[in-house]
Amino acid sequence: MIEIKNLSFRFGSHQALRELSLTIPEGSITALVGPNGAGKTTLMRCMSALAHPSDGQVLIDGIDTAKDPHACHRLLGFLADNFGLYEELTIEQALAYFAAAHQVGPERIEEVLAQVNLTDKKQEQIKSLSRGMRQRVGIAQAIIHMPKYLILDEPASGLDPEARIQLAELFKQLNQEGITLLVSSHILAELDQYANHLIVLKDGKLVETDFSIDTAIQKDSTYFIEAVNASLLSKLSEPTLFNFIANEGETAIFSITADTEPHLALQYFLQQGIQVRAFGKHSVNIQDAYLKTIKNA
Repeated sequence: MIEIKNLSFRFGSHQALRELSLTIPEGSITALVGPNGAGKTTLMRCMSALAHPSDGQVLIDGIDTAKDPHACHRLLGFLADNFGLYEELTIEQALAYFAAAHQVGPERIEEVLAQVNLTDKKQEQIKSLSRGMRQRVGIAQAIIHMPKYLILDEPASGLDPEARIQLAELFKQLNQEGITLLVSSHILAELDQYANHLIVLKDGKLVETDFSIDTAIQKDSTYFIEAVNASLLSKLSEPTLFNFIANEGETAIFSITADTEPHLALQYFLQQGIQVRAFGKHSVNIQDAYLKTIKNA
């Protein structure tokens, strides 16, 4: 687990991070979002033991990044926004270099090539690769030592739509293989494809960290009704049919119980005098959550 406790970071008189406290759930794919200058990259550098906080702590499985950065590096993989590659090397040679640097055996090279789907390309020089393939090589370098956590800063920047989809599939695959991911991106629609947890920063402060994309509001059994008197739904009680979740103005959100058909819940609401104008499945995406959070910050 990654724990951040009262973390602050200053560049001279500028305070980039302000007393952040949060936890990155183990096994999650966490999206880190916020406006430009919010402190996202600074936070990731502190988490990756590449920058020492002015105050507070970052603990990686209980290890303080400031006190034992090398131990943290063994647990972490980090891919910066503008990462460098050795252009004249082949993919295989580049990975061999990083495997040696991490004191990892050569057998790991074939494993990681398979993980990032570059086995057939391993003899190609890096300078000849597309942007999407270069991103895969960067990720391969970051996971060559089999880290428990992977931190990625704007990994989809500059990629075409097809490459973004492939990258999203790779993230889900790595997560299924046991890696906890933290991904910073301005492309919120892309994050919806794989993230299941959200952290929002603004002006170096934590705005949101409790929003989970796997909560009841995202399940298949969740519906909405739009009605002038939608607030009445909170006063109704029929637990064999539905469970009230929230009111948002003239929209009420609820979940139906396991054995209930949606039309039976709708029929009940009409019988109770709810003046239904619209009814349907309810879902929330990262963009909705982010815009609502920033607006209320």
